[in-house]
Amino acid sequence: MTAQPRTRAWRRRPLTELGLPFLLVLTGAGLLRATVRSDVYLRYVKEGLWPYLVASGVLLVALGLAGLGAEVTRRLRQPVLRRDASGRAYWHHPADDHAEAHDEDGHGDGYGHGGATRVAWLLAVPALTLLFVAPPALGSYTASREGSAARVERTAYEELADAPTTPMALEEFIGRSLYDSMSLRGRKIRLLGFVTAGRTPDTWYLNRLKVGCCAGDARTLRVEMHGAKAPADDTWVEVTGVWRPEETTADDPVPTLDVGAVRTVPEPRNPYQDAPPTAG
Repeated sequence: MTAQPRTRAWRRRPLTELGLPFLLVLTGAGLLRATVRSDVYLRYVKEGLWPYLVASGVLLVALGLAGLGAEVTRRLRQPVLRRDASGRAYWHHPADDHAEAHDEDGHGDGYGHGGATRVAWLLAVPALTLLFVAPPALGSYTASREGSAARVERTAYEELADAPTTPMALEEFIGRSLYDSMSLRGRKIRLLGFVTAGRTPDTWYLNRLKVGCCAGDARTLRVEMHGAKAPADDTWVEVTGVWRPEETTADDPVPTLDVGAVRTVPEPRNPYQDAPPTAG
């Protein structure tokens, strides 16, 4: 009887036993960093999912810490000095009893989890991304590759206030151009969105991305701009102009605005919330 067969499985455990709990902690910390300490989560999902993301982050951290605590406690147990049949002394680790019994009943030899654990470590990449990197929200790359603009449902629009300029969400402007065009005639409108190149050099698009749940299902709302030089792609701007009465189809609704003024603005806190520009 020698020490090596008993200690082989024990020495294979650190990655398996400590790695997965550590990944849980890392992933949970990434979620909490993106939700509690910043608004980064708004670049991936809609705002209403915030409490569920926070709860998931707390649960993952708690489970990971519990797993780490249990494994560290196991490893802090002191080995016991024993003697084999020939009288030679060796250090016996309590964890070896379980590993040896596991070997003898044919269920494994301490090596079975290695491959799965190495694959599991790939989960550290998105977790570390959430912790240390803040990828930008979807923008011109996504909007320019949408074949057609998002459809806008018919709704009852309220009468617009009599004001020199009317701030309006992109979806409302598109909907009014389709179903309530009389409310737009001759009225100066101010819109907010990001820029993409147009079909011709003298045109460009103002866009917003509409999400149902997360960035993966984003659809593009767009308005074609005429009469002003295009800012760089992905630039967030407020545009003031007048609707151009042109035929727009409900299947690919892209109305046109004759631009009077363009003002560069910071990216909004929630880039996927199609809200009217603020007063000013």
